[in-house]
Amino acid sequence: MSTQIYKTLALAGSLLAVAVLAGCRKPDASLHVRRGTEFFEKTKYPEAIVEFRAALQANAKLGDVHLKLGDTYIKVGDGKNALREYARAADLLPDNVSAQIKAGSLLLLARSFEDAKSRADRALALDPKNTDAQILKGNVLAGLKDLDGAMTEYQETIAQDPTQINAYANLGTLQYAGGKKEEAEATFKKAVEAAPKSVDARLALANFYRATRRTAECEEALKGALQVDPGNAVANRALGLFYLASGRRLEAEPFFQTLAQTSKTDAASMTLADYYLAVKSFDKARKILTELSTHAEGSAVATTRLAVIDAAEGHRAQALDRLRGLLTKRPKDSAALLLSARLLLADGKRDEALAAVNATVAIEPNASAAGVAHLIAGQIYAATDHTKEAIEAFEQVLKIQPRPLAANLALARLHLAAGSMDKSLTYIQQALAIEPASPDARALLVRIDVRRGDLEKAKEDLALLQKAYPDAPAVHNLEALLQLGARRPDAARASYAKALKLDANDAEASDGLLHLDVATGHAKEAAARLDARLATGQPTAGALILAARTYASAGETAKAEATLRKAVEIDPAQLRAYAMLGQLYFSQKRLAEAEQSFREVIQRNPGSVPAATMLGMLLQQQGRTPEAEKEYQRILAIDARSAVAANNLACIYLDGNRNLDEALQLAQTAQQELVQEPHVADTLGWIYYKKDMLPAAIQHLESSAQKMPNDPTVLYHLGMAYKQSGDWNKARVALRQALTINPGFDGAGEAKKALAMIGA
Repeated sequence: MSTQIYKTLALAGSLLAVAVLAGCRKPDASLHVRRGTEFFEKTKYPEAIVEFRAALQANAKLGDVHLKLGDTYIKVGDGKNALREYARAADLLPDNVSAQIKAGSLLLLARSFEDAKSRADRALALDPKNTDAQILKGNVLAGLKDLDGAMTEYQETIAQDPTQINAYANLGTLQYAGGKKEEAEATFKKAVEAAPKSVDARLALANFYRATRRTAECEEALKGALQVDPGNAVANRALGLFYLASGRRLEAEPFFQTLAQTSKTDAASMTLADYYLAVKSFDKARKILTELSTHAEGSAVATTRLAVIDAAEGHRAQALDRLRGLLTKRPKDSAALLLSARLLLADGKRDEALAAVNATVAIEPNASAAGVAHLIAGQIYAATDHTKEAIEAFEQVLKIQPRPLAANLALARLHLAAGSMDKSLTYIQQALAIEPASPDARALLVRIDVRRGDLEKAKEDLALLQKAYPDAPAVHNLEALLQLGARRPDAARASYAKALKLDANDAEASDGLLHLDVATGHAKEAAARLDARLATGQPTAGALILAARTYASAGETAKAEATLRKAVEIDPAQLRAYAMLGQLYFSQKRLAEAEQSFREVIQRNPGSVPAATMLGMLLQQQGRTPEAEKEYQRILAIDARSAVAANNLACIYLDGNRNLDEALQLAQTAQQELVQEPHVADTLGWIYYKKDMLPAAIQHLESSAQKMPNDPTVLYHLGMAYKQSGDWNKARVALRQALTINPGFDGAGEAKKALAMIGA
């Protein structure tokens, strides 16, 4: 080996040794901390996170670094990681009051009340007069968010739906969790006594009073905070929002003006603009928003608010143009996408609205904006009878939103409409847990009570609404529903009339009166009133569907058909119109047209179980049994508990004397859903007969015959079961009765053979 080669190898070996030694040496934690701090001060938070994490890799026991990393996560809105770092910092720095308070505050937001209380107690043990620690403990005892955090959350909600900006009563989301009320109040007051010049202490007390609905004391505490510091931004915003929530809108303006003047931030100016939007002072709002739209930081939000003003003034096309311009520059702006969806929906452009909400979900599937998007999607699907898709969308809302009141109510309505009262009740209870006084949830309770026949409970639940909302049309409609359940049609008519007197366009009251007219033999008069009403304006598809139902009840089938066709023309997505057309054709034996209508529904919504069931029944009636069988199988793949499809498929298997075990399972499924249905009992009994399980067969067939005493097929089935069990006397009676009712029914030949065998 030459000397040169040897030197080269020796040098390479030295370099390798240096590299190995360098790789084994621990990173310098202090260097990473210094860099992280510099990045933090320059608001370069992602870079700061990288450096602080590198420092902790070098030394995981640096409590102050965990604290700094938690602060940085807060800056980027990552509460989950911030909580982890604060908790670790508090563990490593047991004598650091700030670490205990920061950890406790995030534990409170996560509703880990016991852990938050432990942190608050530790902070107070270290510093008994610490105001922040006293406020934290008070909030823990009451189960409250801090006031500023609650207001921020509220305004974020407004940002997601600026069209609802006047709903300031929702500030009631400052939630009291039913904790130790007296102890919490004492703690808040103690904080004020300990630091009478502390604005935060007075705001915390005001927050408690607001959550416990002690409005006069809340107002006094807020005013006290402003006496301490008249220009305090949080206090001015809080008192302004308090007056808005209390319906004292004009009194709110000075506080929002002070907030904007003293803070001199885009956010404060936006709050003032939102106030002007709430009180419909659009010119003042527009002036502020136009200025903000020129600022880099607030331009997108301001542009979206300007679109709200356009829409409020009736210029939806202009609003959509403004939003399209914004989305061209910022295609992932969720607030603009959501507002676009709402405006498109208002224009009847459902497909475009769905595209906008789907784009919102795609941006960040678990963000709060995605929850709002799923809510809008659910509303679109529900309005077009896509029940399965609507339920899926609303269930997504439950996974994302912390207080999904609207989604719970929507799910309750959908399940109630489908007859799933237990599921409906579950969602109602979840809604009441969020908002115990929710009138919508309590109204749904009344409807479930009536459907279940529990009229006494319905009266109790209705009494609460009657007391709180004596002049609400919806309450009079519930009164009518209860009266109908008690078989008092005249009283129900009077209640519906009261509702219409309060609101001439109340759809439920109008529908109720029409049903009463039809039920009492006055369908012609009802149809005449409808003619007059439809001639006065531009009816919606829903109004036309209601009219068609009434015309059909009055025997005016041609007018019903024409009205349904007009409904389809106005809104091609209204699946109910196609389904009703199919039923109308079916009743007139216009089977080809009926089939076309039902297939139209299925084409538009492949998951429509009602339309598919009607199609299966239509095919079955025409003797197209293999096609019907496939349709029922397809339905059960969509909804395994679809009772009619399960029963009818069981009948097909039974008629073919095949798949009896599967037929039995299908019939049992049908009976679980339709407990009182005699046709299902007949199917189940006949399967048991075929399987030679005679006691069970007779039990179900007797039940069916009691409810359908004039159905020859049911009597034939029962007679054959009696014969097979050896009870020939009962068999003769049942079989003779079947042949007397209809000597030519499908089983007549077998019935005659059986009678000949046992002796007629």
